Amino acid sequence: MTEGTTAPSGRSDGYIAVRKGELVRAIAADSGMPPGDAAALPQMFELFAALLHHEAHETLEGLKALYDPLDPDAPASRRDLSLAAFERFEAALGDALTKANFVEIDPDTVQTRETTKQLTGLAIKPTLSGIRRIRYFARGERSEQLIRKSWFGLRTRTIATQVLSDVVVLVGFKGEDETRRDDQRAFERMRRGVRPGAAIVKHFRNVASPELVTLHPGARPSMLRRDQFILAAPAIATGVPVLLNLWPALTVLFAVLAAYFGARGVIEDDELRRALAAISGLIAVVAFVMRQRLKYETQTLRYQKQLADTVYFRNLANNAGVLDLLIGAGEEQDVKEAALAYGLLRRAGRSLAKGEIDNFAESFLQDRFGLEIDFEIHDALAKLERLGLVTRDGDAYAPVSPQDGLLRLDAAWDAVFNFSARR
Repeated sequence: MTEGTTAPSGRSDGYIAVRKGELVRAIAADSGMPPGDAAALPQMFELFAALLHHEAHETLEGLKALYDPLDPDAPASRRDLSLAAFERFEAALGDALTKANFVEIDPDTVQTRETTKQLTGLAIKPTLSGIRRIRYFARGERSEQLIRKSWFGLRTRTIATQVLSDVVVLVGFKGEDETRRDDQRAFERMRRGVRPGAAIVKHFRNVASPELVTLHPGARPSMLRRDQFILAAPAIATGVPVLLNLWPALTVLFAVLAAYFGARGVIEDDELRRALAAISGLIAVVAFVMRQRLKYETQTLRYQKQLADTVYFRNLANNAGVLDLLIGAGEEQDVKEAALAYGLLRRAGRSLAKGEIDNFAESFLQDRFGLEIDFEIHDALAKLERLGLVTRDGDAYAPVSPQDGLLRLDAAWDAVFNFSARR
């Protein structure tokens, strides 16, 4: 079991790990902001967030409609087992993940490693039986020192690794026309609710990179060499002498059985006693084998429990529930990126190029919150320009005043449900 962490050392992706309200307040309170902006900025971005929320709702409904025929719980009348249905949802989900600052992880790199054994105590071998496609997406990568205790807490080892704040796993299962015998066995081993042609989406929190393999639906823990030795050594040490002593008694048992069925003459008392001893020995051997088998199954259950614990306490949402969290996360990232870009333009007091805004934003996040990120400037400026909050002259951008921004956002909000104009 992993215990204890240190503070993160930094981030290398575009995920802004600060609450939206906290970021807006920090921008408004900056000493370089023009007088009067501190009160207007929170109001302006509250209205800006409301507009983006309305737009995100439409995206969410479209994503849910694409996922519905792939949902494992969908009734038979609504199911679509085709590859085309999965690929349509896959493309839409990929776009939503990109907006929420997730980056894809190559599934070929998500495999059993030595560090996986150190962190989980398990040797895991994933299988792709029954799986059409599996994709991993993550954001918020940071370096941490994880403490691993073993030998009943007497041994402590510190492991340096990368930890991912959020991980989304998309799994598409093969349709009935694609399944072979090993795929059918895999479906039988999986929990109830996973069916051919379905897709599952899972969202996990704070997963170390070497633990990614535990999120694979086909992950199976295999016996460690240490445990193989613990089980095999007593079997060899006890079983071999028993078998060597048992063999002569077995020959007598065979002779007694032959005599009983008329192949030989009279059975001597001594031979009968040896035959009974042979039977007792056989019973002891069978009992020993069964005991070792129970030990093996008990150890396997311990492995499964460790694997379940590793996954269970990191799982935030599943299937359609992930879509709500994902669209909400993308919406919040958009608001934070736009607020940062607009606020830094107001603080500069002059027009800025994209590269300048990008550098100022990364410096601001580093100085105020200790975050090292690759700021995403393009989408933020596009949204600000679309809603009339910035103007562009060539490659340079300039902000309108917060008062003008509030008026323009208010007009855009009034136009969202302008039913009276349609009469």
